[in-house]
Amino acid sequence: MAVVPKQNFRKYFGVEVPAVDFIYEDEQCVVFDEMKNPQAPVHFLVVPKDIIPRLMDTNDGDERLLGHLLTVAKRAAILKSLDKGFRVVINEGPHSCQSVDQFYVQVLGGRMMWFPFS
Repeated sequence: MAVVPKQNFRKYFGVEVPAVDFIYEDEQCVVFDEMKNPQAPVHFLVVPKDIIPRLMDTNDGDERLLGHLLTVAKRAAILKSLDKGFRVVINEGPHSCQSVDQFYVQVLGGRMMWFPFS
């Protein structure tokens, strides 16, 4: 798979800022705050460095990466002091409002999350 260069994360997520500051980075993924349309006081994205357009484009060989993304989401939630809880969201396809062709995990927190979703 191709890898998204650091400078291109702005392009994939439509962020109109000169640089994306990473909360966390390792060899497999990066984490940064949602800047375009935050839906909670704390809203960040866990994005694999590999270009993966959709969850449906993953295969059995991606199990380790997918698990890693959730582990990193937990680490970043701790860094962001989300000790009262948080919501993890993965959008898949147009009916879920997936708006970019890059798979990522969203983490929202810092307020009470309600159910059912709107």
